[in-house]
This record gives sequence, structure tokens and C-alpha cells, in this order.
Amino acid sequence: MIELGFTSLIPPRVIRFGLRLVVATALLSGILVWIAPPADLLAAAAAAQPRWLLSAAALTPMGLVLQWWKWRRLVRVGLPHIGERDILRSLFAGFGLGLLTPGRLGELGRGSLWPGDRLQALTLAAADRLVSSVATLVAGAACALYTFPAAWGLWAVLAVLVAGLSLRRFSSCLSDRLAVWRQRSALANVSRSAWLGNIVAAILFNMLFFIQMFCLLRATGPLNVEVVVAIPILFALKTLLPISLMDLGVREAAAAAVLGSVGVAAATAVQASLMLFGLNVLAPGLAGLLVLSLGTRAAPLPTSTQESRVHPCALTASPR
Repeated sequence: MIELGFTSLIPPRVIRFGLRLVVATALLSGILVWIAPPADLLAAAAAAQPRWLLSAAALTPMGLVLQWWKWRRLVRVGLPHIGERDILRSLFAGFGLGLLTPGRLGELGRGSLWPGDRLQALTLAAADRLVSSVATLVAGAACALYTFPAAWGLWAVLAVLVAGLSLRRFSSCLSDRLAVWRQRSALANVSRSAWLGNIVAAILFNMLFFIQMFCLLRATGPLNVEVVVAIPILFALKTLLPISLMDLGVREAAAAAVLGSVGVAAATAVQASLMLFGLNVLAPGLAGLLVLSLGTRAAPLPTSTQESRVHPCALTASPR
């Protein structure tokens, strides 16, 4: 009873945060001890050619512009009263929240600084994130099937199983509830041209990520075609496993496993992954935390949106 009472004093979000931190720490520790010791990582970084590193770094601003543009297209048609400055601030606020969550799910809280529009902003952010994730998974699946042609049958079986289980689980309530929820959200206002623009931007954004990883790997020496094809696979694998804080450990383990299977040294794969994390997650995330600290003013931030548990049949819950 005492243990239950003590546990009840700890907010669930704190427990989840602690568990994700433990997972990230354990994975990174295991990688640094058994797969890529710090000495090997330093040697790989020292051997990297600066021009390739600078090329990867130069692509980061382009990625931010693409993310801003695709997010702006949805907001301008879904919530036209939101100003340009608020759209930009919300993007960086999402980066800050994403820095503290697995799979950067905290980016769904981009609209946390928009009082009265949080549900609409949540749906737009979720749609924006979903489009990017689907583009990543499609690219990863295509490359995996190219690399392992025998996996076509396995992929087909998995797709049928997932579709069947989803229909059985949600068919009784999802269609009606989803229609009502869509009308209450901002998605009903999004035009086809805006969706098309967002999809194209998501594809370009993923390609830019792949090119950045290529540059970071190429900095240590020439790469074969198999390595280029394997890059989208590791991003897809990371997307499927949002289990650690900031994806730390998962990203590096996926890089070591996938790239190692095509001949890349573990230290090279891990140090490239860590550099990519610094360029595309850590730097924008720190800027986002600054935006959050300056933008909260008198209004307190809500709890992280990815922690809101909404049952699939209760999508009509009122905004908070």
C-alpha cells in the first residue's frame, strides 16, 4: 500500500519520461561499450573530410525551410487567421517539445501557444507528421524490398494482417466518429492542392535527410551503391521504434545494424548518426526550447500533446 501511495504521487508523464531516458541511456551505453567505443568514434570523426561535413551542415537550413513551408501550407488553409510569425514560432516550439519525446512526437504540440486553436493545431500537426512518416516508411520499404527481394511475401502477409486487425478493431466506430472529428478539426478546410504540396515537400524533406546522411558517411571514404540504398532503411526502422528519448540509441543502433550489413564500419555509422542528430534534432530543438521559454508569457503551456490518450472511438473529445 505504501508503494502504491508513493507511485501515485509521481505524475504518469514523469514516469514515462524517466523510462524513455533509461532506454536511451541503456542503448547508448551498450553501443559505446560493445559496438563503437568512444576512441573509435573520435578516430572516425578525425578522419572525416571537412568539405563533406560542411555540405551536410549546409543542408540543415534547407530542411528547416522545407518544414516551415509544408507546415505553413496546412495552417494557412486550415487556420487562416494564424499569422506568419505565429506559424514560424509554432514550428520551433514543436522542435523544442520534440526534443524531449520519443520519435519527436512532441512536435504535435506546435499549437500549444495558440489559445483556442489547440485541437485544430493538433490535427494539422498530426497530419503533417503523418505525411512525412509515411514518406519515410515507403522509401524504406522500397529500398528494403530492392535489397531483399525475397521479403515481398513477408511484407504482403504483414500488410494483410495489419489491415485485418485494424478493420476488426476500429470498423465499428471509426468511420462515423472520424467524419465528425474531421468536421470539428481544421482538416476539412485543407484543399487538395495543399495536401499535394505537403506530400511533395515531405518527399523532398526525406530526400534531403538521406543526402545529409550520405554526406556524413562519404566524409570517411567512398561508398558503394548498397550503402546508398540502405540509408532510407535505417530511417524507416527508426521511425517504427519511437521508444527512447530523442530517439537516442535507437537511431545509432539502426545505423550500426543496417549500414554494417552493407560493409560500413560501426564507428563510422554511429558517428554519422550522432552528427545528423546534432544538425537536425539538437540544434533546432534547443532553438525551439528558447522560443517556448519566451512565448509562454503569462499563459502556462499545456501538458505534452503526445501524452493525451484519446480512444479511437472518442475522437470528438472537446479541445483542452
